[in-house]
Amino acid sequence: MGLSFVTVQRMFLGSFLASSLTWFLQGNLMDAMLTFIGLSALTGITWGLSEKSIAFEALGVNAEGVLVIFSFVASIAIFAQICIGVFDFPTVGSYGLSLFFIGSFWWTGALIQPKTN
Repeated sequence: MGLSFVTVQRMFLGSFLASSLTWFLQGNLMDAMLTFIGLSALTGITWGLSEKSIAFEALGVNAEGVLVIFSFVASIAIFAQICIGVFDFPTVGSYGLSLFFIGSFWWTGALIQPKTN
């Protein structure tokens, strides 16, 4: 039995209030947004772990899924480092290009697999 939806809504409301308070006290919108993103991510992770069986099944987190995720991240990093080293691309742009370029190949490969159609 996971967290109730009302509890999760209250956690998200608390994230919003904490980030609003951060913005009010510090006067810095960027710190408030980073606070909101961090607390919302923690709320999402907590909610996902409370509904572990549903979340892990939906995300494909098993022995095969973890290996696929690692391979995806490794191929993005390798391609980005090649773009940085060989073509002298900027780091952030290189990783953005790598994410979309490699991601499109992985997505296309996943779409043509018989088990996902």
